[in-house]
Amino acid sequence: MREERVDMVKILESKDSGYIFSGPLVEEKTKKVKEGVILVDNHRTGVVISDNPGSPWYQATVYSHGSILRNPDGKLIQEVALWEVTDPDGDLSFAIYWNPPSGKATLHFVVGTGKWEGIAGFGKVTGMVKERADDHIMPKYEFDWKMSNKPHGQIASLQKGGEYTHHAKSLSFHGPHVSELVRELSNGLNLEISTQAGVLLGEGPEESPRAYATCYDRGTTVRRGTDTLGDVMLLEDTDPDGDIAWLIHVWWYGKGDGSYQFIGGIGKWEGITGGGLTLGMLRERSDDHYMLRSEIHWRIDK
Repeated sequence: MREERVDMVKILESKDSGYIFSGPLVEEKTKKVKEGVILVDNHRTGVVISDNPGSPWYQATVYSHGSILRNPDGKLIQEVALWEVTDPDGDLSFAIYWNPPSGKATLHFVVGTGKWEGIAGFGKVTGMVKERADDHIMPKYEFDWKMSNKPHGQIASLQKGGEYTHHAKSLSFHGPHVSELVRELSNGLNLEISTQAGVLLGEGPEESPRAYATCYDRGTTVRRGTDTLGDVMLLEDTDPDGDIAWLIHVWWYGKGDGSYQFIGGIGKWEGITGGGLTLGMLRERSDDHYMLRSEIHWRIDK
């Protein structure tokens, strides 16, 4: 079976469909972002039932964590999550789940490890296999995916090309990774699910989604032994008005700068696209906090 699987993943482009048998929604915290907007930080775990033996999701497990925004009456404003999917060999693929009020939920592959390094693709959630009486769910999915030869760790594009109209630099003053779960894989990898919190200070007069905002990040740190290989993080930046922009941040250490891409936003940041790079530490600290500078370019697509 393993040899058959290795042969099949040599396909450079393919499709997959199936469903996820997901456990219950675990609420980690709830807070009022601004008037009329309630945020529920949450995670789920599950297994994937895939139709394609050559897919990165074939016989895989999934860990999903992100945010659900609702109004006080429970109506959905936005849902976003980072899905970490682990195949039987311990190779990872990461996807962004984006569910707007229209209910047309999408999936975007952003990065992978091992045989899935260079993965890119797009998909959607198409409904439920069936409704259940318990607190589990069974969402159906379908997606197209391909392998590219882009440099290690580069994020697959989440949006259409075009010129960016805005530019800004900022300083992130954030605390340490707070570990929530560590999984030790038989292939030698350790996957640490963690969160970080901090503040973002703008470097310049221009209004920016990363200026005078609070940041709440969650994702996976990938380690092998005592070596930290990199981070894949979902960033949630909330500006002083309570408007939120989400980004995906990937940084493979020793492989160059960390990179960012905007996923989307609400309020004044609805329709945001763009990205950026890390600019290094403002200065090293003796405690467990970090002072990281970054640069972003963006535009608002309405």
